[in-house]
Amino acid sequence: MKQSRGTGSVSGQRCLAAVHRIAILLLVIAGLGLLAQSAFAQTGYSGIFGGGPYYKDPSVSIPELEHSGFTEAIVWSVEVSSAGDLNFNGEFPLTSGGVYVGDQTYPNFASDLAQLKQGGVKRITFSIGSSNVGDWQDITALVQSQGTGPGSILYQDFQALKTAIPALDALDFDDENSYNLPTTVQFGVMLGGLGFHVLPDAYTNNTYWMSVVSEINDQLPGTVDGVHLQVYAGGGGNNPCSSEWNFGTVPVFPGLWDHGNSPHTVQTKMTAWHNECGISGGFMWLYDDFVGNGLAAKFANAIDDSFGIGGFTLAGPSSVTLKDGKTAKAAISVEDFGVFKGTVTLTVSPLPNGVTATVEPGNGKKQKVVFKAAAGAPTGSSPVTVTGTSGTITQTVTFTLVIDPA
Repeated sequence: MKQSRGTGSVSGQRCLAAVHRIAILLLVIAGLGLLAQSAFAQTGYSGIFGGGPYYKDPSVSIPELEHSGFTEAIVWSVEVSSAGDLNFNGEFPLTSGGVYVGDQTYPNFASDLAQLKQGGVKRITFSIGSSNVGDWQDITALVQSQGTGPGSILYQDFQALKTAIPALDALDFDDENSYNLPTTVQFGVMLGGLGFHVLPDAYTNNTYWMSVVSEINDQLPGTVDGVHLQVYAGGGGNNPCSSEWNFGTVPVFPGLWDHGNSPHTVQTKMTAWHNECGISGGFMWLYDDFVGNGLAAKFANAIDDSFGIGGFTLAGPSSVTLKDGKTAKAAISVEDFGVFKGTVTLTVSPLPNGVTATVEPGNGKKQKVVFKAAAGAPTGSSPVTVTGTSGTITQTVTFTLVIDPA
């Protein structure tokens, strides 16, 4: 159960919850000793809900979350007006008349979210609604009056989001007071047709959410691929391993609030659920409480370690200057998170004409790329991407290579 918006201090409550009896693949892999090698399997997500920090303080929040170890970034909360316009928390307009207008308030929002995926974040989710009455009632009225076809305002809104923010993967349904099954299913199927995944965000009314999941997936299989279950505040009594929150093959990702939970207690609870019924991921509420103070990485690793989630991120310079006929070096940092203990190999591409690159042997966590420009190489600026590979995991970091005359 969540409270008010105004995410300058989103002090609400939320309960992402769900229970899922998924095969304990990671335990088998760990038993084979593969997690200590380069290959790595992830069956769930370690998510972090947040409001204003995602768009108000991107110079702090984006680098912190990019390298924290969280694999799902959940931006809360999208409001829906009676006219169909979307905004975050009454302070950040997203669409107007079916057209994306978010760049008028925060021009770099789309690129900031894309930057998260340069790191450990694999899924970006927008959460719709909250405990406040209005959003889902407006969605119901709009679906009933306009349907969900290409001519409807809701279709145009979310198509505009998909086009303007390609990094956006999924929508979280935080309906806590409307519960209109026919219109919610129509809305979910529409979103699936636009290429989004859908995740119910439940804290109560389990039979309703089971119907939402089954009916959406019956019409468009795979659209609902997870359930956020709130296990705090109004959902504090929920147990993701209880049969009342069993969604069959759709996994449940339980969430905990940092109020009353340290990283240690989060790991203890998540590990217990994983061992009891195969829960494969979870999330934290609420990033606004601990942005910039170092707790993000600690909470992320608590969840990652519980479920065998792991990987690495790359960090490098924003630019490297190279003179004709000379060499220049770029320092690349490899940062592990979760259970990852693999070896990372770096490659470089593309390279401008007349430039070569080699990777100097390092200690694995600090490596250097040496660029060399032939005499007379064309001057100018070019984007260069360094790719790190370890088994099935790849990460990239892109920077500008500037070639100056000798």
